[in-house]
Amino acid sequence: MMTREVYAKFHQFIDYFLFGLITATINILVFFTLHHLFSVYYLTANAVAISLAILFSFLVNKKYVFKTTLHTKKALVREFSLFVSLRLTAALMDMAGLYLIVQLIRFGATQAKIIVEVCIAASNYYISKRVIFKKD
Repeated sequence: MMTREVYAKFHQFIDYFLFGLITATINILVFFTLHHLFSVYYLTANAVAISLAILFSFLVNKKYVFKTTLHTKKALVREFSLFVSLRLTAALMDMAGLYLIVQLIRFGATQAKIIVEVCIAASNYYISKRVIFKKD
């Protein structure tokens, strides 16, 4: 009983968190695979991982988390553009954070990637909810 009530009250945040975990997992696994298994330079591997994660994240946030339905192509382009702009800004912070942690603090690339992902994910929900997928 209590679980259903909690989910009913916080379903959007819970769904965002769960899909965020899946997105972060995809991001980290793609990064790990490219960097460790295929010896792709860590910043290049990170750029590819981020790009795939952005596309996946847009689709699941639109359909399952915020459940926005748009009636015009212009509205969809606006929503996608805002989302990608936010995520590209986060991607720049991701790249800079990864570089700083690896180069200055000397953490391993995968450990640094996990730290950066956790830090960036915290702000994305609020901005997505209030700016990108807001209900008119």
